[in-house]
Amino acid sequence: MSKKRFLSIILSVVMLLSLACSALAAEQSGRYIGDSTVNGSIYQTYYQVDAQTRTGIKSISVSGTLYEKGTFGTWQRVSNCLNTSTTSTCMVSSSFNTKPGKSYRLEYSATFSYSDGRSETITGSTSR
Repeated sequence: MSKKRFLSIILSVVMLLSLACSALAAEQSGRYIGDSTVNGSIYQTYYQVDAQTRTGIKSISVSGTLYEKGTFGTWQRVSNCLNTSTTSTCMVSSSFNTKPGKSYRLEYSATFSYSDGRSETITGSTSR
């Protein structure tokens, strides 16, 4: 293989990789509108979801759904909760006594309605 052809192939690969990296970086940077976060936690006797933002807000709606792993490996919904706030923080929790040896998954989301008219929903999940 000649030097020119080898150099041409190397430059082509470098250009393709740089374009792919630029596209991925642009997609990730535009994911969230505001400086907002949502977190969920499962404890022995309850579960909770917390959302907060530092961006001007109209309202925050928070929800959490708790699932328990059944005998055949399927997830069954055992509890859910919902709350709305017009301040920069919103929290929801619900009592639930987890059973020893059982697996639990909490799926949660928060919808942020900002004062400039935009909105976004951030979702997540955690397991125990």
